[in-house]
This record gives sequence, C-alpha cells and structure tokens, in this order.
Amino acid sequence: MRIFLPLLCLLAVANGLPAHAVSWQASGSEKELLLTKGVGGLTLLHNRAGKIHRSTRAEISKSAVITSLNAEALAGNAEAVFGLAVAHEMGHGVPRDLPVAMELYEKAGEMGLAAAYNNLGEIYRQGKHGAPDAEKARELYQIAADWGDAWAQNNLGLLYLHGIGVARNPKLAFYWVKGAAMAGLMQGIENLAGLYRDGVGVERDTSRSRMLYHKAISLGSIDAHVPLGELLENGDGGEADLAAAIRHYRVAANEGHLLGNHYLGTLYEDGVGVDRDLELAFFHYERAARRGLARSQFALGRFYLLGQGTEPNLQKAIRLYKASAKQGNAQALNDLGVLYENGRGVPQSYELALEFYTASSARFPFALTNAGLLYLNGHGVRQDVDLAKKLFQQASERGEPVGDVLLGKVYLQGFNEEPNPGEAARMFLLAASKGVPEAFYLLGYCHESGRCLGRNLVKARDFYKMAADQGYREAERALRQLEWRLRTQSNN
Repeated sequence: MRIFLPLLCLLAVANGLPAHAVSWQASGSEKELLLTKGVGGLTLLHNRAGKIHRSTRAEISKSAVITSLNAEALAGNAEAVFGLAVAHEMGHGVPRDLPVAMELYEKAGEMGLAAAYNNLGEIYRQGKHGAPDAEKARELYQIAADWGDAWAQNNLGLLYLHGIGVARNPKLAFYWVKGAAMAGLMQGIENLAGLYRDGVGVERDTSRSRMLYHKAISLGSIDAHVPLGELLENGDGGEADLAAAIRHYRVAANEGHLLGNHYLGTLYEDGVGVDRDLELAFFHYERAARRGLARSQFALGRFYLLGQGTEPNLQKAIRLYKASAKQGNAQALNDLGVLYENGRGVPQSYELALEFYTASSARFPFALTNAGLLYLNGHGVRQDVDLAKKLFQQASERGEPVGDVLLGKVYLQGFNEEPNPGEAARMFLLAASKGVPEAFYLLGYCHESGRCLGRNLVKARDFYKMAADQGYREAERALRQLEWRLRTQSNN
C-alpha cells in the first residue's frame, strides 16, 4: 500500500507563459508545496496582445501592448498598472526590472486592485527582491485575501497550513483555502480536496474529497488525477475501483506528472490491476527518475541492482541511490548503508554504513535494526548489546516487525544477560501478528524445542507451515523434517 500524496500541490499556467511557482520540500518527504501567484496580469497581457503564436510577430505585439498599457496607466487604469507590473517583473515587452515592478504593484494595490498585493506578496515570499520575507508576504496576502482575491486566499491558507510567516493554524488554513475553492479557483479546489482527504482543519471526509478532485479535473487539473487515483485504488470515500485509478494515473503520466509514472511503475512491478511487466515498470520509473523524483530514483536503482527489467548495473544503481538519498529518501539512505557495510560497489566502511542507517532511521524504522546489528556484533563500533536492544525496541515501537524478531532473538540467546524465553515468545507472537514469515518459523521452533513455549509438535508443524506457505525456506526444511519425525513416531 502506498502512502497518500499529502497536502498540497498546485500549478498555474497562464496562456503559455511561465508559471510563477516555487516548490518546497516538506519535512521528511518528497511532498511538494507550490504557492502560485495570481495570473490576472499575465492573462491581461495575453488577451490585449491577441492570440499571436508566431515568434516573428510576438515582440511587435508585446511592444504594442506595453504602449497601450502605458497610456491606460497614465489615465488611471489600475488593471493597466498591474499589467505593466507583471511585464516588468517577467521582462515581457520591456527589460526585466523588479524594483519598478514592485513599485507598480504597490501603486495598483493602492488603486484598489487586490491581485497586485497578492503578486507583491509572492515576490517577498520567494525573496526575489533580496532575502525572503514570509511575514511581509503574509501581510500582503492578507490584504488581498480580505478583498476577495482567490489566489491570495489560497496562498494565505497554505501559509497557515505550513506555519510559514505565521503560527501554524489548520483551521485558518481550511477557512482561506475553502474561500479560494468557493470562488472557483481550480488550485483552491484541489487543495480543499486534500484538506478533506487528510482531515486537516476539518473532519476527514474522503467522499467529499473525491467529489472535489473530480470537480478540479473538470476544470482542467492534471495534478488532481493522482490523489483521486489513490482514493479509488484504496477504496477511500467510496468503492475501490482499481481500473479507474489506473486510468487516472495514466492520464497524469501522459501529461508528465511524475507520480503518475511512479504509481504505474509500482503496479506493473507488483502485477496489481495489470499484467506484471518489469520492463514497463522500469520504463515508468525511469521517466520519473530522470526528472528527479526521489522515490523513482530509488526504485530504478533497485531495478539496476537486482537486474529487474534491465541488465544489472551496480554503478548506475549506486548513482541513483545517491541522487535519491541527496533528496532525503530514507530507503535509499538505508540501502546505501547496506552497500557500504558489505563493500558492494563502494569501499567497505562500517562507519559510513552507520551514518547512513542513522540518517535513514528518522523516517525509515527498519534502518534502526541495521544499526542495532552493527552494535550487537561490534562491527565498526564497540559491541554494545544494550544499545542494540534499545534500537530494536525503538524499531518495534514504531511498527517495524523486524525489530520484534531481533529483540526476541536477543531475549532468547541472552547475550549479556540471562535468556528470557517468555519475553522472546512474546516478541515473536507480536511479529507474527504483523504477518512476518520468520516469526511463524521461530514460533514453530519454540514449540518444537520447548525453549520458549510449551513443547507441542503439532503446533510447531502448524507454525512451520504458515511460514513455509509464505515462502520462508528455513521453515520448509524444518517442516519436512518434523513431518518425517511425526510419521516415524506414528508408525512406532
């Protein structure tokens, strides 16, 4: 099961001109937040110029538009002043001049045009004029939002959502994003859908989230296809519909949405809803990885490492893992630790391995078990059984079943203290409740040997079979041997 794409993602495109957006990495993820400025000025420039697409006429048209805007601005037309501000900010028809643009935005705002304060706020937030000033941006967004500008309402809501330039306040985030959505802003509708989906600032309502994503798509949104696909795939907010989810992922992927490609890659890799096809999985991972999606870089690196869907190439795998790890992908950090621990494709180094495991463990609890094993075995560090147990316990508390298994093994063996078979059995049972094949095998061993549970060969056989049915080879061998013993005893 994949983790939902979290809040929030929006993108503005105004008649072929570049979008004014900035992306930030949310803590602990690849979650992108795009705060996008109003596009009124860009639309105004384009409409006044007419829909001219030939490059030979473009500059003439821009010049004519600027002349017209200058004249109207002198006559006191606020929209013309705003259009000139956009032109100077972006360098369309005039040399790019940010101080002039800021002065013109201020003037248009004073003339009562809310969008001007929104765009000026965006300049302060991005730090185009110097150091970013989130508090000044919030102040300007607030003015424009109070005047009813939908873009400013959306942007102000996102500042409250993430605590940028203001104390984090999910309820105010919901209030302002909802205002943008009610005004019909496509990005506001997408973001409102995300708030309902994740229950941020409002009671969780995935059914309403589905409806809002559908509405955003009807307005032309590409981004909404991915989270709607997630809801459909997982049956949140209505019946599960994997075929519909795949259709949405395909639409997104065909339009260049990286997560659309990544999700198709996971489906083809696992053979879920489609025939398993590792080459197609490789194709989709590669498309997203080339454009920098960290999770796809990790997945593609794994394919090169294992030779899935392509020829094995250890060096390409390492390069992709490093690219993904540089963006903070926890699984890539963990796997780099494994490569350094074993000296595979890189110089062997327990010290570097431990650094990678530690960096990974903040978001990937499995890495705690790898770090714990280094301390348990004294590899690259002084042996410290107590610290190893502590790391295994932390992994267990964070829901990692391998932590349960390893902690159970330490209790069973004792190491630096008397064995504790009862606690070992408890940990194995906990891991088994999470479906870990090795845990079923170990419970079978406990019943067969009588070391940590009452000796019961029939129960031992049942547990071995549960593990063997999940492909655990040690259990298959143990099951064959135990069944031979049971048949022998029966014959005697």
